[in-house]
Amino acid sequence: MTNHNPNKDSMLAEWTAELRNEHLRLSNPENYLLLMQWRLAQMETTGAFDQLEIHDLRELAQGAYSAALEEQFSHELYCKASSYNVVPDGCRRRTAHIIQGNYYEEIRRAHFLYDGRVVEENGRISIKTYGGASEIGVIEGLRLSTQSGWFQLIETSRATDSGWLVGVTDADGYRALVDLAQAEFENQNWGRYRILRDRVRYSPYACCPLCGDTFARRDECAQCNGLGFIPRDLGDPKECAED
Repeated sequence: MTNHNPNKDSMLAEWTAELRNEHLRLSNPENYLLLMQWRLAQMETTGAFDQLEIHDLRELAQGAYSAALEEQFSHELYCKASSYNVVPDGCRRRTAHIIQGNYYEEIRRAHFLYDGRVVEENGRISIKTYGGASEIGVIEGLRLSTQSGWFQLIETSRATDSGWLVGVTDADGYRALVDLAQAEFENQNWGRYRILRDRVRYSPYACCPLCGDTFARRDECAQCNGLGFIPRDLGDPKECAED
Protein backbone atom coordinates (compact mmCIF):
# COMPACT_ATOMS: atom_id res chain seq x y z
CA MET A 1 0.00 0.00 0.00
CA THR A 2 1.39 3.40 -1.01
CA ASN A 3 1.82 5.91 1.80
CA HIS A 4 -0.15 9.10 1.30
CA ASN A 5 2.01 12.22 1.37
CA PRO A 6 -0.08 15.35 2.08
CA ASN A 7 2.94 17.61 1.55
CA LYS A 8 3.40 16.18 -1.93
CA ASP A 9 -0.27 16.78 -2.71
CA SER A 10 0.02 20.36 -1.48
CA MET A 11 3.13 21.07 -3.56
CA LEU A 12 1.53 19.55 -6.64
CA ALA A 13 -1.63 21.61 -6.12
CA GLU A 14 0.41 24.84 -5.83
CA TRP A 15 2.44 23.96 -8.92
CA THR A 16 -0.73 23.17 -10.90
CA ALA A 17 -2.27 26.50 -9.89
CA GLU A 18 0.83 28.31 -11.17
CA LEU A 19 0.76 26.23 -14.36
CA ARG A 20 -2.77 27.59 -14.95
CA ASN A 21 -1.77 31.25 -14.52
CA GLU A 22 -2.99 32.24 -17.98
CA HIS A 23 -2.24 35.93 -17.65
CA LEU A 24 1.43 35.37 -16.85
CA ARG A 25 1.69 32.56 -19.40
CA LEU A 26 0.39 34.70 -22.25
CA SER A 27 1.76 38.10 -21.24
CA ASN A 28 5.31 37.00 -20.36
CA PRO A 29 6.04 33.40 -21.40
CA GLU A 30 9.73 33.60 -20.45
CA ASN A 31 9.03 34.61 -16.86
CA TYR A 32 6.28 32.00 -16.71
CA LEU A 33 8.70 29.23 -17.72
CA LEU A 34 11.37 30.46 -15.28
CA LEU A 35 8.82 30.40 -12.46
CA MET A 36 7.71 26.87 -13.31
CA GLN A 37 11.30 25.62 -13.55
CA TRP A 38 12.21 27.27 -10.23
CA ARG A 39 9.21 25.64 -8.55
CA LEU A 40 10.12 22.24 -10.01
CA ALA A 41 13.68 22.58 -8.70
CA GLN A 42 12.27 23.23 -5.24
CA MET A 43 9.94 20.25 -5.48
CA GLU A 44 12.78 18.00 -6.64
CA THR A 45 14.93 18.82 -3.59
CA THR A 46 12.19 17.59 -1.23
CA GLY A 47 12.58 14.01 -2.45
CA ALA A 48 8.80 13.62 -2.62
CA PHE A 49 8.83 13.25 -6.41
CA ASP A 50 10.74 10.68 -8.43
CA GLN A 51 12.66 11.60 -11.59
CA LEU A 52 9.91 10.39 -13.92
CA GLU A 53 7.35 12.60 -12.19
CA ILE A 54 9.66 15.62 -12.38
CA HIS A 55 10.31 14.89 -16.06
CA ASP A 56 6.58 14.72 -16.82
CA LEU A 57 5.91 17.98 -14.97
CA ARG A 58 8.80 19.65 -16.77
CA GLU A 59 7.33 18.52 -20.09
CA LEU A 60 3.96 20.01 -19.12
CA ALA A 61 5.59 23.36 -18.31
CA GLN A 62 7.58 23.36 -21.55
CA GLY A 63 4.46 22.51 -23.52
CA ALA A 64 2.50 25.34 -21.89
CA TYR A 65 5.36 27.74 -22.66
CA SER A 66 5.59 26.68 -26.33
CA ALA A 67 1.83 26.97 -26.71
CA ALA A 68 1.94 30.46 -25.17
CA LEU A 69 4.45 31.63 -27.76
CA GLU A 70 2.08 30.60 -30.53
CA GLU A 71 -1.10 31.81 -28.80
CA GLN A 72 0.44 35.14 -27.90
CA PHE A 73 0.79 36.07 -31.56
CA SER A 74 -3.01 36.39 -31.81
CA HIS A 75 -3.92 37.18 -28.19
CA GLU A 76 -1.91 40.05 -26.78
CA LEU A 77 -2.06 40.95 -23.09
CA TYR A 78 -0.61 43.74 -20.99
CA CYS A 79 2.91 42.98 -19.75
CA LYS A 80 4.37 44.82 -16.76
CA ALA A 81 7.88 44.67 -18.25
CA SER A 82 6.81 46.67 -21.31
CA SER A 83 6.39 50.32 -22.27
CA TYR A 84 3.21 51.50 -24.00
CA ASN A 85 1.86 54.59 -25.69
CA VAL A 86 -1.73 55.26 -24.57
CA VAL A 87 -3.56 56.48 -27.68
CA PRO A 88 -7.28 57.45 -27.81
CA ASP A 89 -9.42 55.61 -30.35
CA GLY A 90 -9.63 57.63 -33.54
CA CYS A 91 -6.49 59.65 -32.76
CA ARG A 92 -2.82 59.33 -33.63
CA ARG A 93 -1.17 61.13 -30.73
CA ARG A 94 -0.67 59.54 -27.33
CA THR A 95 -2.19 61.23 -24.28
CA ALA A 96 -0.15 59.19 -21.82
CA HIS A 97 2.44 56.44 -21.68
CA ILE A 98 3.20 53.51 -19.39
CA ILE A 99 6.71 52.43 -18.43
CA GLN A 100 6.98 49.18 -16.46
CA GLY A 101 3.71 49.73 -14.63
CA ASN A 102 4.04 53.48 -14.05
CA TYR A 103 1.46 55.67 -15.80
CA TYR A 104 2.48 59.15 -16.98
CA GLU A 105 0.12 61.68 -18.55
CA GLU A 106 1.52 63.84 -21.33
CA ILE A 107 0.25 66.95 -19.55
CA ARG A 108 1.40 66.51 -15.98
CA ARG A 109 -1.05 67.98 -13.46
CA ALA A 110 0.83 67.10 -10.30
CA HIS A 111 4.41 66.95 -9.12
CA PHE A 112 4.39 63.24 -8.25
CA LEU A 113 6.92 60.76 -9.61
CA TYR A 114 4.13 59.36 -11.78
CA ASP A 115 0.40 59.95 -12.32
CA GLY A 116 -0.82 56.41 -11.82
CA ARG A 117 0.14 52.80 -11.31
CA VAL A 118 -0.98 49.61 -13.05
CA VAL A 119 -2.42 47.24 -10.45
CA GLU A 120 -3.47 43.60 -10.83
CA GLU A 121 -5.99 42.32 -8.29
CA ASN A 122 -7.85 39.02 -8.59
CA GLY A 123 -7.22 38.81 -12.33
CA ARG A 124 -8.46 42.38 -12.91
CA ILE A 125 -5.94 44.92 -14.25
CA SER A 126 -6.55 48.60 -13.64
CA ILE A 127 -4.70 51.91 -13.46
CA LYS A 128 -5.03 53.74 -10.16
CA THR A 129 -4.01 57.29 -9.37
CA TYR A 130 -0.86 58.06 -7.40
CA GLY A 131 -1.57 56.82 -3.89
CA GLY A 132 -4.40 54.55 -5.08
CA ALA A 133 -7.22 56.93 -4.09
CA SER A 134 -9.19 56.46 -7.32
CA GLU A 135 -9.26 54.42 -10.51
CA ILE A 136 -8.27 55.89 -13.87
CA GLY A 137 -9.42 52.95 -15.97
CA VAL A 138 -9.42 49.20 -16.59
CA ILE A 139 -7.09 47.34 -18.97
CA GLU A 140 -8.61 44.56 -21.09
CA GLY A 141 -6.10 42.92 -23.43
CA LEU A 142 -4.29 45.91 -24.89
CA ARG A 143 -7.25 48.25 -24.48
CA LEU A 144 -7.84 50.80 -21.72
CA SER A 145 -11.41 51.71 -20.75
CA THR A 146 -11.93 55.01 -18.90
CA GLN A 147 -14.84 57.35 -18.21
CA SER A 148 -13.68 59.49 -21.14
CA GLY A 149 -13.56 56.60 -23.63
CA TRP A 150 -11.39 53.81 -25.01
CA PHE A 151 -7.64 53.89 -25.61
CA GLN A 152 -5.18 51.62 -27.39
CA LEU A 153 -2.06 50.42 -25.60
CA ILE A 154 0.64 50.38 -28.28
CA GLU A 155 3.69 48.46 -27.06
CA THR A 156 6.97 50.20 -27.92
CA SER A 157 9.61 48.24 -25.98
CA ARG A 158 10.07 45.52 -23.37
CA ALA A 159 12.63 44.98 -20.63
CA THR A 160 14.39 41.59 -20.58
CA ASP A 161 17.22 40.09 -18.54
CA SER A 162 19.67 41.13 -21.26
CA GLY A 163 18.34 44.67 -21.74
CA TRP A 164 15.55 46.45 -23.58
CA LEU A 165 13.97 45.03 -26.73
CA VAL A 166 13.30 47.96 -29.04
CA GLY A 167 12.21 48.44 -32.62
CA VAL A 168 14.22 49.30 -35.71
CA THR A 169 13.65 52.68 -37.38
CA ASP A 170 15.86 52.07 -40.43
CA ALA A 171 13.93 50.56 -43.35
CA ASP A 172 16.78 48.25 -44.46
CA GLY A 173 17.28 47.05 -40.90
CA TYR A 174 13.57 46.41 -40.56
CA ARG A 175 13.54 44.33 -43.75
CA ALA A 176 16.41 42.20 -42.41
CA LEU A 177 14.60 41.80 -39.08
CA VAL A 178 11.41 40.60 -40.76
CA ASP A 179 13.34 38.07 -42.85
CA LEU A 180 15.22 36.74 -39.81
CA ALA A 181 11.97 36.38 -37.88
CA GLN A 182 10.40 34.46 -40.76
CA ALA A 183 13.37 32.08 -40.91
CA GLU A 184 13.13 31.36 -37.17
CA PHE A 185 9.38 30.79 -37.51
CA GLU A 186 9.90 28.26 -40.28
CA ASN A 187 12.52 26.49 -38.14
CA GLN A 188 10.05 26.50 -35.20
CA ASN A 189 12.63 28.21 -33.01
CA TRP A 190 9.87 29.85 -30.97
CA GLY A 191 12.03 31.56 -28.35
CA ARG A 192 14.24 33.28 -30.90
CA TYR A 193 11.25 34.02 -33.12
CA ARG A 194 9.42 35.77 -30.30
CA ILE A 195 12.36 38.10 -29.62
CA LEU A 196 12.67 39.04 -33.29
CA ARG A 197 8.93 39.27 -33.74
CA ASP A 198 8.62 41.62 -30.76
CA ARG A 199 11.27 43.90 -32.25
CA VAL A 200 9.31 43.88 -35.50
CA ARG A 201 6.20 44.91 -33.58
CA TYR A 202 7.97 47.77 -31.79
CA SER A 203 9.16 49.24 -35.10
CA PRO A 204 7.34 52.11 -36.87
CA TYR A 205 6.39 49.92 -39.85
CA ALA A 206 3.59 47.50 -40.72
CA CYS A 207 3.08 44.77 -43.30
CA CYS A 208 1.73 46.24 -46.53
CA PRO A 209 -2.04 45.61 -46.63
CA LEU A 210 -2.08 45.50 -50.43
CA CYS A 211 0.63 42.97 -51.28
CA GLY A 212 0.87 41.28 -47.88
CA ASP A 213 4.68 41.26 -48.25
CA THR A 214 4.37 38.25 -50.56
CA PHE A 215 7.25 37.73 -52.98
CA ALA A 216 5.00 37.36 -56.03
CA ARG A 217 3.16 40.67 -55.46
CA ARG A 218 5.66 42.81 -53.57
CA ASP A 219 7.93 43.97 -56.43
CA GLU A 220 5.13 45.63 -58.39
CA CYS A 221 3.16 46.94 -55.41
CA ALA A 222 2.37 50.65 -55.77
CA GLN A 223 1.48 51.12 -52.10
CA CYS A 224 4.79 50.03 -50.56
CA ASN A 225 7.02 50.51 -53.65
CA GLY A 226 8.36 46.98 -53.40
CA LEU A 227 9.34 47.16 -49.72
CA GLY A 228 6.63 44.86 -48.41
CA PHE A 229 5.85 47.24 -45.55
CA ILE A 230 4.57 50.76 -44.96
CA PRO A 231 5.15 53.38 -42.23
CA ARG A 232 3.13 52.86 -39.03
CA ASP A 233 2.31 55.43 -36.38
CA LEU A 234 3.12 54.24 -32.85
CA GLY A 235 1.49 57.28 -31.27
CA ASP A 236 4.71 59.06 -30.31
CA PRO A 237 4.22 62.85 -30.21
CA LYS A 238 7.13 63.46 -32.58
CA GLU A 239 5.55 61.12 -35.16
CA CYS A 240 2.05 62.60 -35.06
CA ALA A 241 0.79 65.45 -37.13
CA GLU A 242 -0.75 68.46 -35.45
CA ASP A 243 -4.52 68.24 -35.02
